Amino acid sequence: MKNTQKLASILFLGVILLSLAAPVKAKGQPVEVLTGVRLINVEKVDLTTNNYKLDFYIWFSWDPSQIMLKQIQDFEFLNGSPSKEIVFVTEAEGFVQYRVKGDFIKTFDFTRYPFETQDLQVKIEHKNLNSTALVYVADPDSSLDSGVNVVGWDLLSFETSVTEHRFSGNNFSNFVFDLNVGRPFFSSLVKNVLPITVITIISLLTFLIHPKNFGQRIGLAVSTLMAASAIHLSLLNALPPTGYLTLADRMMLIVYIIFLYNLAASVYIMRLVDKNKIDEAGKFNTLAVRALAVITVAMMAVLFFF
Repeated sequence: MKNTQKLASILFLGVILLSLAAPVKAKGQPVEVLTGVRLINVEKVDLTTNNYKLDFYIWFSWDPSQIMLKQIQDFEFLNGSPSKEIVFVTEAEGFVQYRVKGDFIKTFDFTRYPFETQDLQVKIEHKNLNSTALVYVADPDSSLDSGVNVVGWDLLSFETSVTEHRFSGNNFSNFVFDLNVGRPFFSSLVKNVLPITVITIISLLTFLIHPKNFGQRIGLAVSTLMAASAIHLSLLNALPPTGYLTLADRMMLIVYIIFLYNLAASVYIMRLVDKNKIDEAGKFNTLAVRALAVITVAMMAVLFFF
């Protein structure tokens, strides 16, 4: 009996000591953890795999009387599994900083390709503590390093935010930072739009060829159509498979319609010439040019406004 009482006294004393040693927080209030980031470098952006490689510092600052360092460190990246290394920590002051390098994944939106913008995003969440126990607070000192650049892209904006992620019936606080990048407009115009525009204009020169020379007309239309198809394939090779039409696809659809119209008009003119209806073929050629202008304007309006 005495041994049992002695054991109970020891256990009771142990519970009291643990409760005094453990951090405490206001009842019903989650612990706030100030979180910031400094982006050092964007090593690559791979559109074909929806993948990008980042190098950055991330830090956490908290009240040591409310939560322990070990709990702070128990976080994860929701959209990647990079390497992380502690570069500075002061548990007594409630501060820890990591250097993070690795690949992250986000499904890119190519609707406006080749003039699209993309968000290079990183999401951080605690593994165990939901938003009733811990919430992240974005540090306004988060920033981009002066040497950050992304080859082939313009840096548009950088921002941090805190959102909530619902999982298994619980809400978890997420710290998120976004680097928004966009393709240089002039460069994309010259590299992707200008070549197909020139080829289409060359194909339309068939309407300046006399109806009697229908062989040259059809030959020019077919050869330029093949060149346009090659450009379309090169545009598609830069992207992963998508289940929707990009701006480039819609642009090429208009080009194909123009080529089809051109070939159909040339074949009809050829048939008129074969029947010695030269004057009628000339009149049809003039009418076809006027109709082409109306059709092109209508299709361009559909391309850019719908």
